[in-house]
Amino acid sequence: MTSPSQQRFLTWRVLLIFVITAPINCYFLIQMELVRYTFPTWVVPFSNVIFILTAILLINIVIRLLKVNFAFGQGELLFLYVTLSFATTLAGCDILQAVLSVLGHGFWFATEENEWQTLFWHHLPQWLTVSDKDALRGYYLGDSSLYLPHHLRVWVPVVGAWLLLFTVIAFIFLCLNTILRQQWSQRERLTFPVIQLPLAMTDLKSGFFRNKRMWIGFAIAAGISLFNGLSHLYPVIPHIPVTRRFFRFSEPPLSLYGTIITAFYPFAIGIMFLMPLDVLFSTTFFYFIYRNEVALADAVGWKSIPRFPYLNEQTIGAFIGLCFFFWWTGKRHFKAVLRSALKRGREPPGLSSNEPMPYRVAVWGFVVGVLLFAFLLYKAGMTIWIALAFAVLFLITPLVTTRIRAESGIFVHAYHWQAPRYILNTIIGTHRLGAQNLTALSVCFFNRDYRPQQMPHQLEAFKIAEVAKINPRRMLYTIIIATVLGGLVAFWVQLHLYYQFGADSGYYGPWALGYGRQYFSRLTNWITYPLDTDWIGVIFIGIGFSVMMGLTFLRVKFFWLPLHPLGYVMASNQEMSDLWIPLLIALTLKWLILRHGGIKSYRRAVPFFLGLVLGDYLMGTTWSILNVLLNTTMYQFYP
Repeated sequence: MTSPSQQRFLTWRVLLIFVITAPINCYFLIQMELVRYTFPTWVVPFSNVIFILTAILLINIVIRLLKVNFAFGQGELLFLYVTLSFATTLAGCDILQAVLSVLGHGFWFATEENEWQTLFWHHLPQWLTVSDKDALRGYYLGDSSLYLPHHLRVWVPVVGAWLLLFTVIAFIFLCLNTILRQQWSQRERLTFPVIQLPLAMTDLKSGFFRNKRMWIGFAIAAGISLFNGLSHLYPVIPHIPVTRRFFRFSEPPLSLYGTIITAFYPFAIGIMFLMPLDVLFSTTFFYFIYRNEVALADAVGWKSIPRFPYLNEQTIGAFIGLCFFFWWTGKRHFKAVLRSALKRGREPPGLSSNEPMPYRVAVWGFVVGVLLFAFLLYKAGMTIWIALAFAVLFLITPLVTTRIRAESGIFVHAYHWQAPRYILNTIIGTHRLGAQNLTALSVCFFNRDYRPQQMPHQLEAFKIAEVAKINPRRMLYTIIIATVLGGLVAFWVQLHLYYQFGADSGYYGPWALGYGRQYFSRLTNWITYPLDTDWIGVIFIGIGFSVMMGLTFLRVKFFWLPLHPLGYVMASNQEMSDLWIPLLIALTLKWLILRHGGIKSYRRAVPFFLGLVLGDYLMGTTWSILNVLLNTTMYQFYP
């Protein structure tokens, strides 16, 4: 029977720890991602969150020795993991770091030469951007304070508007995840590999920290990181080459493949080992297909065709095809959910009793949420039909990456070119969209590369609640609290630091301004050189859709076939060029273990690979913290 301490979940002391650690965590992320250009938020589970969770677990050991009943239970520890994960997601380089760099950029850096004032100033949404030069002066140059009355009057409404937008998005995701949860978690029994480490760490009955194989994996990964960290400080010590190395060849055929990247990240091998074998094989197979397509284009002279073989457009089509596949495989469940939402009177008892919210609330909340999101986009400057199209297209990439995380556990997913603004530009063309829509699309992007995002973390939080037997409604409240407070903290810490040191002072590196520079330079190009529909791109979207439909058909008719549809889109991941060697290693090891030892040997091996992740994370984060505290360059375990 579970002890009372383990049944506690959303308690005042863990909420207090979150409130204290969230700003420190945000400061750490800014130091790593903007100042030192290494990115903890690219990888899940987040290494910084696992480090904090480990620190609390060590404190918990002392508490148990002094007073058992006062020790943190699994529910409280998981609450801390979930809330800090959401805070990290929002504070990451692809979300609020990128959003904040855009808010004043178009006004502060406008000159007579770039003609921004003529091109798009009048299209910038005043309620989502900052045009006040006095407020922007302190923001960009520093030696000022956020807390001056004038600065607060300028920033509070804008920050509030963005928090409203992100809260609406979070609510849409919550409704969608409520509808999907039972189908994906219980009917299809997806394994959610990303949450296996925090679940094992917080479960006192699992014996995770008493497992010898875990400690062997931990020692190997931590030892490599320790050795490389010392080698960085004392070059006389040899370096173990596990991080990225770049190779170029001058002679064909290898020269056709461009830059070849090799990496042997221990944590990547550990996480990928948890992926299903057919997904591992399919991702490897399609990645080499993609690379050979590029090499073939170079060999036969097709590089004169821009962007051939249009991998991004193929992926867009594949994403749309996957959404159709998700609907088809779960159509019975979704029809039952829809019937429940449309029936008058009370919902049948037990239908959604174990869900975060009743299905009726989820379905109508989803509809109202999407319409409200589209309305806010309309107020930001988009025409109504573009706003509706954007609101629907925006859901595709989060939906697919949520499925990828739930089924395969791939820990990084960078899909920059699958954003709605690029889909609309390809299908409609920048000429038909016009300057007003293009300006709104440039400001309202919400997630730059879709690496850290809310929807996968929400579904994983609900799975954590299911496994740990936590009331899903409590998890729902936890997600809302973490989203609102996490977004508020992320804005506050960044604005505080920028007014102190200056976003344009050079201290925060090129990307404090780089996102804004990138987006407004692209906007200038779109307006100055308008294009019509990219018909070749549309054709390749159709090709990607057709290939995905073929793969899903084969998956349904021939379940034994090792070609998994997810492998097709995972192989197009922008970060896969760094990860193909860990992918091959994980595929080979898992195949050998299952082939010669069976499922029992696989389960016995899992703690070893979780140990690889934990060891690499803890030692790597230790070097990162020393990097910040000592203000010097240290070894970075990723990327």
